[in-house]
Amino acid sequence: MEYKKAPSHTKEINGRVVTGVFAVHGNIDSGNDLSLPGSFSKRLGQGRNRVKFLWQHDGNYPPIASIKEVREIGRDELPESILSYAPEATGGVLVTREYYKGIDLADWVLSGIEAGDVDEMSYGYEVHESEYQNIEGRKVRVLKDVQLFDISDVNWGMNPATAGVKSAYGDLMSFTQHSGFVVSTLEEYLERVNERKEFRESEGRKLSEANLHTLQGLKSQLDDLSLQIDSLFSKRNFVDGSAAYAEFLKTQQRIREIL
Repeated sequence: MEYKKAPSHTKEINGRVVTGVFAVHGNIDSGNDLSLPGSFSKRLGQGRNRVKFLWQHDGNYPPIASIKEVREIGRDELPESILSYAPEATGGVLVTREYYKGIDLADWVLSGIEAGDVDEMSYGYEVHESEYQNIEGRKVRVLKDVQLFDISDVNWGMNPATAGVKSAYGDLMSFTQHSGFVVSTLEEYLERVNERKEFRESEGRKLSEANLHTLQGLKSQLDDLSLQIDSLFSKRNFVDGSAAYAEFLKTQQRIREIL
């Protein structure tokens, strides 16, 4: 899963119901991505109810708002605030959500939106089809088929070039707990990859090039992380995380086998 930040372009606030645009088509963002009209809508019909509206991507807690509508819109429906900073925009993705009543966090976030202090959103998504093109002298990833998982109000969206959102959970865990959390997350991810691989093989297909590209990028990051951890072991008796590191190496090897 990838995450991308976006300014929150609010179109309307009607009581507890807020409508705004969280993704813009046709412009190259700071992560060198460009989405096309229709890239989200291909999969929005495949269970919109699975998309959740959260605060800071925090899946440990229930949503803060109920999504009433998520749909792609054309350039004619874009707010002037978008057209002023992205005149080349060809459309976008709109979300209408209703913040829960009587829930402290939902009330807090809604008050922040009304005051203009909560003015960014971030969304979690998976790319199913893309291609790299040279546009305006830049290597741009053109997103053609994207599956949306969550939309979040955030204080500060991270730079999309990092393709990730820093977890806040680590600060609440001991070192050993955090190590176990990382390993279990990798295991869950690998289980999902294997399920997808088996499903495609049952249909006589293979993993898509986009999925293989994502896995290759993950493998490279894991290889780099492994080297960094090896250097720590060579410098000191780093016992506390040794068991988790052993499990990490097993997961790393299983990803190599898939590739």
